[in-house]
Amino acid sequence: MIFRTPSRRRIAALLVLLACTAAAPAAAQGWPARPVKMIVPQAAGGATDIGARVVCERLAQMLGQPVLVENRGDGSLGAQAAARAAPDGYTYLFAPAPLLAIDQYIMKIVPYSAEDDFAGVALVGMVPLALVANPDLNVKTLADLIKLGKAEPGKLALASSGPRTLPGILVEMFRIRAGISLQQVPYKGAQGVADTIAGRTHVTVQEIPQIASAVQRGELRALAVSSSKRLPELSGLPTFAETLPGLEASGWLAVVAPSRTPQEPIRRMNLEINRLLSDSDVSQRLHALGIYSEGSRGPDQVDAFFGEERERWSAIVRELRIDPE
Repeated sequence: MIFRTPSRRRIAALLVLLACTAAAPAAAQGWPARPVKMIVPQAAGGATDIGARVVCERLAQMLGQPVLVENRGDGSLGAQAAARAAPDGYTYLFAPAPLLAIDQYIMKIVPYSAEDDFAGVALVGMVPLALVANPDLNVKTLADLIKLGKAEPGKLALASSGPRTLPGILVEMFRIRAGISLQQVPYKGAQGVADTIAGRTHVTVQEIPQIASAVQRGELRALAVSSSKRLPELSGLPTFAETLPGLEASGWLAVVAPSRTPQEPIRRMNLEINRLLSDSDVSQRLHALGIYSEGSRGPDQVDAFFGEERERWSAIVRELRIDPE
């Protein structure tokens, strides 16, 4: 039997054929080739969780793969889990503002680096806060409240969620810049709203959904919103800045990926999230949760926004002299 040595041309052709065959499955799969995971660093049922599910439900339709919500009840641990996930484009974090722009300045130990461990994907929307008063207080504007606070220092009781929360930080900013004193009464959950309605406290600062129905029923009077501009559904409600220029302290929600995640899935996620945020049905559902989109931003613009927010919040923490704990 005679064995013939293949020619160089035949060997080259065979190698090309093998290379094309090996590459075919990967090219056919593309991204995403399997379900995507969205870590939500809060327990199920809250506004952040529901907002994430609104986004992920529509995102799954656009990507052609399930987008699975994984709740991590502790914010820091949820962020840590996302930071340590494989940077393969299949794990993301649905992050509220404190995790990426505030906690590092008010906490001694944060088990992740907000600057180094994440890549910006998309900004979902702003989460403004509202200052509301019991109608019996007989103030109709923020200027009225400031006048009353100066006339009766220390007598205004404010239902507070604590000095290291976004509402608590806004209250301190308001107190200092308005030059008034407030008696802050600590509360957890919705009890602060109930006690302000009942008159046991005079005012409180809350996210919009927590006070919207009470305002509509006339049980509370809204005085100001913390956003940079008036909200479309509440066009008659002035911003804090209209009375105290520069006073703005809204939260926000963003989607981020572990650093070193490839650009292809990041760009695709950014494109699809921006598309779904422009859908009227999605935007209405998010507005009901107090989440307001402010237009499309690319991944680089999202990272730039994070940098601006860190600079702003670090300055606010210094202004309020909040020591890390």
